[in-house]
Amino acid sequence: MAFNKAREEQKWKLWKEREEQIMRSEGMSEDAIQSLYQMDWDDFNEERRYQEHLSSNQEELYAGRETEYFPEVKDIQQLFDSIENEQLLHILLELDKKTLQILLLKMWGFSVSEISAQLGIPEKTIYTRIDRLKKKIKKVMEK
Repeated sequence: MAFNKAREEQKWKLWKEREEQIMRSEGMSEDAIQSLYQMDWDDFNEERRYQEHLSSNQEELYAGRETEYFPEVKDIQQLFDSIENEQLLHILLELDKKTLQILLLKMWGFSVSEISAQLGIPEKTIYTRIDRLKKKIKKVMEK
């Protein structure tokens, strides 16, 4: 099911109202309450951007499917060694070093902003490289 920003924002606002009532009844200052409100609002927006960025394809891939076991990959060579599909391996072997680094860091759980800071390239570039890789893989898998 797709992310519904309006519904989630309404739930968030109701939760914040209840939380603020409790904080006021406990004697917390208005400045502190507003500071917490802003931090929570920033967190909400970050989560919203993440949810909106997820493609419906990813939801379909993971919905109702047992999780597969993927061995922990510690470097690029182990990544290549773990690939059993020859076409997929060929795609990965043709990638440039930066894209392979991005792929490995994503597999390790780093966010795009963390990868951007670590590799010194813009977040948009990372999204573009990941998207191009997805398209190449999808194209090969459709054959």
